[in-house]
Amino acid sequence: MSLDFRILHLKTIGPFQTEIQFQPKQRKGHFDFSLFLKDRHGQICRNPVIQGICSKGNRARHIRNWFDFHYYDQTDFNSKNPVILSQTDNLAEDLFRLIGTALEPGGMLFVSLITDMIWNIKSDPHKITRDCFSRVSLNIPPPATPLGYLLFRSGCLNIKTQAFDVQGSSRIAGEKAPTEEYEKKFLTQMKDQLKDYLEREPCSDLLELEEVCRSNSTLILGEIRDLI
Repeated sequence: MSLDFRILHLKTIGPFQTEIQFQPKQRKGHFDFSLFLKDRHGQICRNPVIQGICSKGNRARHIRNWFDFHYYDQTDFNSKNPVILSQTDNLAEDLFRLIGTALEPGGMLFVSLITDMIWNIKSDPHKITRDCFSRVSLNIPPPATPLGYLLFRSGCLNIKTQAFDVQGSSRIAGEKAPTEEYEKKFLTQMKDQLKDYLEREPCSDLLELEEVCRSNSTLILGEIRDLI
């Protein structure tokens, strides 16, 4: 499966339709990439909801296609009321599911943890995910965090923060299983991580954060138990 932007173009996400813009970079097989939403009146949102770089990969080096991007949890259509994807009809989950359709087995997604800080916009998924990783003693599994959960929805089953060989550490990364054998391995690993987390007592000082991550963990476990 090669990188085909038509998979992501003019697709329905809730009440919106996707609009893709891309441009080849100097490096062969790499593209600047932006995904916008278009409302029922044909108006395109002011800022992209996903923006970054994507690559066809390198077959000679056994590297599958990948996306390295900023996810913007809110956008608007020139109105005073922003659309917050994570709080509106599962738009964030549907968006990541769509991105996952363009990712081949063994492909990867790299999502910035600091998009909200760079662009000075409020984003609970980014802030809560950062808070989870900054409190090392909590040992919250990456899939349980808001951004990790979205990567799971994209079809990524190996979800980590700094274990992959990429420049910089302000990312959370997800990998699609390259084979059925790896899929079972990744699912078992995720199940054990999440079960261990849920069996621990929640931190009483961070109940709001714990509530989000424990809810995500329960949802994921409910889905993957039948797959192993």
